[in-house]
Amino acid sequence: MNQKTIWKIHSITGLYAGVIIAFLSLTGAAALFRWEFEQLINPDLALAEPIGPKVSLNDTVQKVRALHPNNEFFEVEFLPEAEGTWIVKLRPEKKDKLFPELLEVFVNPYTGEILGERNYYESFTYYLRNIHVRFYEGFIGRQIVGLAGLALLITTITGFLIYGNFMKKQFFASIRNKNLRLQQADLHKFIGVLTLIFNLVIAISGTWLGLQPYLEKATGVERPNNYGRAEKPLDKSTDIAFQFNYDSVYNAGRRYFPELIPVRLRPSVNGERSVTILGDVPQQVYERFNNKVVVDKQNYSLLYKYNISKGTLGSKIYYLQEALHFGDFGGIGLKIFYCFMGLSSGFLSLSGFVVYLERNKKKRVEKPSYVEVWPLVIRWSVGIVGYCVIIGILSINFGIGVPAIIVTVLMYTVLIVYLVKVLVGFFKKKASRNKPVSV
Repeated sequence: MNQKTIWKIHSITGLYAGVIIAFLSLTGAAALFRWEFEQLINPDLALAEPIGPKVSLNDTVQKVRALHPNNEFFEVEFLPEAEGTWIVKLRPEKKDKLFPELLEVFVNPYTGEILGERNYYESFTYYLRNIHVRFYEGFIGRQIVGLAGLALLITTITGFLIYGNFMKKQFFASIRNKNLRLQQADLHKFIGVLTLIFNLVIAISGTWLGLQPYLEKATGVERPNNYGRAEKPLDKSTDIAFQFNYDSVYNAGRRYFPELIPVRLRPSVNGERSVTILGDVPQQVYERFNNKVVVDKQNYSLLYKYNISKGTLGSKIYYLQEALHFGDFGGIGLKIFYCFMGLSSGFLSLSGFVVYLERNKKKRVEKPSYVEVWPLVIRWSVGIVGYCVIIGILSINFGIGVPAIIVTVLMYTVLIVYLVKVLVGFFKKKASRNKPVSV
């Protein structure tokens, strides 16, 4: 493949996917700090002062369930660190597709006091993840994000092939300030090469996570820690109503898997008569909450145990993807590093856009719709931030249903209008070329 073809692929991919990459860069940087935002916005719910031993988990769950008799128990989540509270999660018996609910009841684990409750789908934490992972689009948002990851991968590789030799010829720190185009072009090259490895990691993992169902099917890969009892000892209704002691299950899980730091405790509802405890093992660089121990509800015997570190090479690579993409395995320092590096993808999109506009300035000036570069960049930036703010307000007030419908309708309306405009322009040009010339 010659240099001209590589340049064309780089330019076209960056031009058409640049806005989406910039959007994902911004939302991804914010989503890194979901737990920190939770502590900041809801300290009375997320944090509790450690004052002695913790209360009975079983009594806590039973108390919460008694307060919400029309809701089905889903799981208990143990927020991180000693100050973290317990979250008892319940679902309504009748599901509402437009206004779904996952009730979170926050409990002080040292006193048993109920601190408050909310619908998870109306939380800022959920909004941050959903806006990044699927644009808040209700149908194929996750797949669109996966395709954006693929576009980032293509632009990163082609950019390196184009600008690799440039770094040998020009002194590393020299930025040509002769004009805006040269300045932004040099910054684009320098930042692109500096963040090459990071952007490759983000692009590969983002592509995998976004297109995971399709890639798993195409490659025959299955989730490594899947577990299911071959023969289900109960029917579904009996399994849901089965009474067991949560403290006994928790203690059994710690006994069978002492390295595990439990994060979620979830009973089966499909007849398996089991309880799954998901959590983390210290010093692991893998996707969080995927080490697992499964205990029988009736006699608390061990049914299954999965430690990612003891899995196959393929399973370790599988669980590396999300960990490397979100960088949430190394504390606040790593998150800050990921934040700055992640924003570089947005800068590359922005600087590439500016270079393109400046390079085509003569053609653009002739059009009635001509706008100077910086006002145009400001419009797009305000549009992206405004979109995030509006969807955030709708999400926190109405949950996932209303904003997802609005985003889906707007997204496909804009796409249809754009395609119609392109087709009309194409046929107009074709008609003008075929029009007979009068003599």
